[in-house]
Amino acid sequence: MITFGRMLTVLNNFDHSLFLSIHHFRNGFLDLVMPWITIRWFWIPLYALMLFFTWKRFGKQTLVIALTVVALIVASDQSANLLKNSTQRLRPCHDPALEQENVITPLGCGGQYGFVSGHAANSAAVALFFFLLAGQANGFAPAKRKWWSLLFVWTIVVCWSRIYVGVHFPFDVLVGMLIGFIYAVLFFILYKKLLPVLR
Repeated sequence: MITFGRMLTVLNNFDHSLFLSIHHFRNGFLDLVMPWITIRWFWIPLYALMLFFTWKRFGKQTLVIALTVVALIVASDQSANLLKNSTQRLRPCHDPALEQENVITPLGCGGQYGFVSGHAANSAAVALFFFLLAGQANGFAPAKRKWWSLLFVWTIVVCWSRIYVGVHFPFDVLVGMLIGFIYAVLFFILYKKLLPVLR
């Protein structure tokens, strides 16, 4: 009979192996771009572009959308921080089990704990929220909706960068993405309910 503790050990070992496989798949180009991709401020032009297209389509509703997205990001980010502090799972770059594995951290290791990834939660939340916004009946034209689905590619790249720079395990980003998706659905429902009241 497999105990819960044994199952956690197996999952943890698998996560370590998967991390090393992804982290050590390196080349000069990725060494150059991944540290930039993982920096939140690098994506300010993308956020500005998203805001611009949202304003062009939704006009005055953009303020409600923007405030909802800010609240969404705060909720997903704080939930990630709460889980970090409660589970206290070490980041790869702090984990003694990986001391001999040459974990590369071009931006430093950051805080001690890494489960779950706030970057993953935030980017997944934003991607799904705008995808739902684009796909609603009064959203963007069908020809334009597919462009918003590219935000999921952005989310995956951001998550990959967190593993590449050595600060998160794969399960950290996968669970972070799940949390972001859940919050995106909840806040989209909230947005739909609040909109008629605020008009």
